Amino acid sequence: SVTSGFNGGYLATTTPGQVTIGAQLSLATTVVNYGPRAWSATGPNKVSLSYHITTSDGDMVVWDGTRGQLPNDVPPFTQAVVPINVTVPQGVGDYVISWDLVVEGVAWFSSTGIVMKREGFAVVSGVVFYGSGFGHGLGMSQYGAQGWATGVTGLTLNAEQIVQKYYPGTTFQFVDAARPQLRVLLSQPSSTGRYRCGDNRFFAGATGSVSSDAGFRVLDELSGNAEIGRAGPKQQWQFVAKPGGVEAWDNSGTPRLVRIAPSIVVMPLDPNQPLGFIEKGIYRGSFRFTSLGGTLRAINLVTWDDYLRGVVPLEMPTAWHPEALKAQAYAARSYAYNSAKGTTTDYDVSDDQSDQCYGGSRVEVASSNAAVVATAGKLITFNNAAVRAYFASSNGGFTLPYGCFGNRVMRSGSSWACTPDPSQPFLGAVADPADRAVNSPANPRASWTVTFTGTEIRNAVIRCNGTDIGALQAVDLSNRSVPVVGHVISVRLIGSYGSVDLQAEQFLRTCLALRSTMVRLQPF
Repeated sequence: SVTSGFNGGYLATTTPGQVTIGAQLSLATTVVNYGPRAWSATGPNKVSLSYHITTSDGDMVVWDGTRGQLPNDVPPFTQAVVPINVTVPQGVGDYVISWDLVVEGVAWFSSTGIVMKREGFAVVSGVVFYGSGFGHGLGMSQYGAQGWATGVTGLTLNAEQIVQKYYPGTTFQFVDAARPQLRVLLSQPSSTGRYRCGDNRFFAGATGSVSSDAGFRVLDELSGNAEIGRAGPKQQWQFVAKPGGVEAWDNSGTPRLVRIAPSIVVMPLDPNQPLGFIEKGIYRGSFRFTSLGGTLRAINLVTWDDYLRGVVPLEMPTAWHPEALKAQAYAARSYAYNSAKGTTTDYDVSDDQSDQCYGGSRVEVASSNAAVVATAGKLITFNNAAVRAYFASSNGGFTLPYGCFGNRVMRSGSSWACTPDPSQPFLGAVADPADRAVNSPANPRASWTVTFTGTEIRNAVIRCNGTDIGALQAVDLSNRSVPVVGHVISVRLIGSYGSVDLQAEQFLRTCLALRSTMVRLQPF
């Protein structure tokens, strides 16, 4: 048996999934010598790296590609990284590049039966992002929960099973009776800008008024909650922030100043009748008013389940399946319980999307109230502690691991890497076919596309990173939380002046305002 003695293979490459017309790409491919003969980097019969380019239908476009020179001789069973320049085709469309080593003047490795490495790429006039999902993708998908509850995959799950699908390894426990209430911030900076929830009003005034159908008591909190006044049904008191504290005015007749105190508490006479904070909304529980820099600081003190009554209908459509609503109640209660800040500040959660949307009693409906009652007092726990049960609208078919979320994504060499947190294994990567397949209702963010010109991408990189990459040549989205199927962790952008590798959450969602990081360069 006579052989050439040459054998080899191809490992990692830097081939991007999408390039612009006529781009000149500087790529690198790792090659391995599996044969008994060394590869010479010099001489008339040296070994070089090259490529062939075909259309996706197999029509040849480039047969004899440019050469990439070995950095040195490659002995048997060693590897080398070979830099190579590739000129991409002049027409838009889908192509395949086939990496192939060649003994110059003798033969292509592929002609001796050595398999080439084939990689698809698209040539575009700009950049087309094919996306799926909406939100950060961490924890429970709300559309996925609805899909599992309605049995869209053929497997129907109840609320508890849905919870353990998205937070594997968790259990259920009851709220500690020693912590009966939650403190919800209703005044500024809550409910402003990007975090605002629907028609929740923003309050940043110095004056607030309270009324109730059943009346209320007014207490001086720092004087042992001594009662300083009482309002009858539909009577109104006014509270004004001053440098020395909060003025409490009885406006039930001729307005009169009753007291000025550092902290005023308003409690309903009938716990089943909510209080109206005229400038903001209607809420169960009680209010605490303090003065903060001349504005009235308003905190709603409310039981866990009464808080949930005002959260679930703003976080999930109330016409959805009861088991999905119950899963939402579990997640929302656990998130809030985990968010308790103790004495470090005067509130635990805001009433907006920086925590959870909370609209008080005005948003309550029977279906979401039933979900709260059915899960009353129960938390999702891990190691006997309530979990921070993140959730988002849609994950695009796979959840984002916690180690790949926010500042857990850290710089690693020239790229970015996830840093898993062993204390939160319940926030791992979970396949979620129900998220994209749900049809009652259909997920409107199951598939979407956004197109940018090369100039728009170049300007976005300058704006968000301060680097001018020149004319855009290629985009690489191969760095993902789970290879092939996961969320994008970083984006490599190749330009005529150079390349950058940017954290995906910051570049895709913040800078380009894409709906999620579940993004591809070809359709899903």
